[in-house]
Parts: sequence; C-alpha cells; structure tokens
Amino acid sequence: MEFVLKYLFIGAVNENNSPQGGEEYKNQLILSKLKSELIDLQYIDTIYWKKSPLLFFRLFYNLFFKYYDNIVISASSISTYRLFKIIYFIQPRILSKISYLVIGGYFPVAIENGTFKVQFYQNLKCIIVEGNILKTKLEFKLSKVPLCVIPNFKKFPVVVNLEVVKYEFFRFIFLGRISEPKGVGAIIEASKLIKKHLPNLTFTVDFFGPLEENFKFDHICRYQGYLDFTLDNVKSYHKLNSYNCFLFPTTWKGEGFPGVIIDAYIAGLPVIATDWNMNSEIIKDGINGFIIPPNDIQALADKMVWVMNNLEESRAIGKNNKLLSKNFHIDEVWNKLYTLIK
Repeated sequence: MEFVLKYLFIGAVNENNSPQGGEEYKNQLILSKLKSELIDLQYIDTIYWKKSPLLFFRLFYNLFFKYYDNIVISASSISTYRLFKIIYFIQPRILSKISYLVIGGYFPVAIENGTFKVQFYQNLKCIIVEGNILKTKLEFKLSKVPLCVIPNFKKFPVVVNLEVVKYEFFRFIFLGRISEPKGVGAIIEASKLIKKHLPNLTFTVDFFGPLEENFKFDHICRYQGYLDFTLDNVKSYHKLNSYNCFLFPTTWKGEGFPGVIIDAYIAGLPVIATDWNMNSEIIKDGINGFIIPPNDIQALADKMVWVMNNLEESRAIGKNNKLLSKNFHIDEVWNKLYTLIK
C-alpha cells in the first residue's frame, strides 16, 4: 500500500471569486496546482480570518491538533510573522515542516532592521522569495534556513497573437492600486510637466485599478476603472497591447515582483519603473524598459518624452518583452516550486 503524504496549505485565496490583488491571484494558482498534484490536501483560506472566529479556530486546530507531513504558507509578511511566533512558543517542531512563500518585498526589510526576529524563521523547511535581490538581503541573518528563488508567475495563453494598434497620439498605461506609494501622483505631476514645456506632444495616461486615494484626473490623465485579467485575459491583453508604454514609478515599501510587470511583458510593452526593491532585477535598463530614480518627477517626465520620440526603439523593447514573458508562465516554474514544497 502506497504511503500518502498529508499536506496543509494556508493563505489568502478568496476561492471562487475574482482575486483582489496579486496575493490572492497567486494563491489561487498555487492551490489549483496543489489540488491537481496531491491526494491528501487540506487548505485554509485566510481571506476573512480577522472577521471569523470559526476560521481562526480551524487554523489553530489544524496546526496543533492534526498531523501533516508538509505545510505550505503563502500569506502577508506581518500575518505570517505573528503566526510563526505562536507556533514557536507552542509547538516549535512544526516549523521544520513549513515552506514559506514570501509575498512581496517587505519581509527582507523587516528582517534587516530587526522588526521581525530571526529566531522564528531559522527552523523552517525553506523560505521562497521572488528574486535574488530579496534572497541576498536575507542570507546573512537567515543563514540556517534554505533560501530559494522562484519568480512571480501568471497563467496566460502562451502565444497571444497581438496586433500593433496605431493611434494618432501616444498612450501610456498604469495598472495597480490608485495610490501615492504606487506612483500615481508622480505620473500626474510628470504629465503636467511635459504639457507645460512641450505643449505640442500629444499623449494620454490611462489608470486602471482600485481607487485608494482621490486624485485629480483630467483629459490627459484619465481614470478608466478596472482591467480584469482573470475572466477573459486574452481580451484584456489585447486591450493592454493598445498602449505604447507601461508606467510603474512605485515607492511602495511592500513591492516585490509585481504581477503587472508580467502583464506588460505579455502585451509587449516597454516599462518605465523606479529603481525600487526588485525593479532593477526584473527590468534591465534599455532592454526591458527603463529604470529611473525614485521620487524624481523630472526623470520620469524625461523618460516619457524619450519613449514618445523614439518609437522604433520602444517597439523593439516591447517585442523583446513579449518573448521574455513565457518564462513567467506558471507551467514554466511549477516543477521547481513543487519540488521545494513537497
């Protein structure tokens, strides 16, 4: 009789609903893959754990009163830190069964500055981050635990036949939370700067994503609602492909490997991004797009003007990104990820 390993997956999934953000999207893909691979899998969707005492009880019951051979945790850094502290003091032997999939880029910062204590992580089975920059930040203080790199990933048509859509004006796009840390204010200010000094340049910037702050949009910087890549992603990628350049001047402290960068690659767009967290690892300046200093409105405006005045170079970068995008399909990375957590 074949011995069947027992698995537990913990993370914010928001199962049977459209994901609200990169964490839920990624966890939905991981859970779907685990269901197809494993015979004995239990999972706890933590999306409503703060509002549900029953869910909180179920989480602790599964951790401390049921046996599992392997536990996979893919949750926010702060929530995971609190959970690891509890496990460490109640039943520390469980830690050696846990594979921790780090969401975003805040975790290495919190380890470096001492906000998170390393003792709660040293006995984990492995820690999986989304890039080498994040791994390097952790290596000194977490030398006893295996550190592995798996890039962010998405599920999308491997071949997306996109036609180049030509407009009479240049079209920029931003995808993400409509907030100051994500760079929305910087984009609006850079656009004003361009129109002030180069009034003959015709362009628009369209913003897609959940509104978290109020910004003054106009006929150039336009809020366009939500672009859903989960329901009909072929249609959404065709929509994204109708733009010329992707803007990502983020200064958000939790930035890791943003899924929207993969979306830009799939659609064949060059990316203008800040030199922030992992961006310089994902985006090679002049190859995948352009890296600019954080919080530098003038540098953002200058680069936006450059791509508008150098269409052929920008299109060449976009074609390169479209070819590169296949490396971030879930089928390309799953075998390595599954080997680490099984």
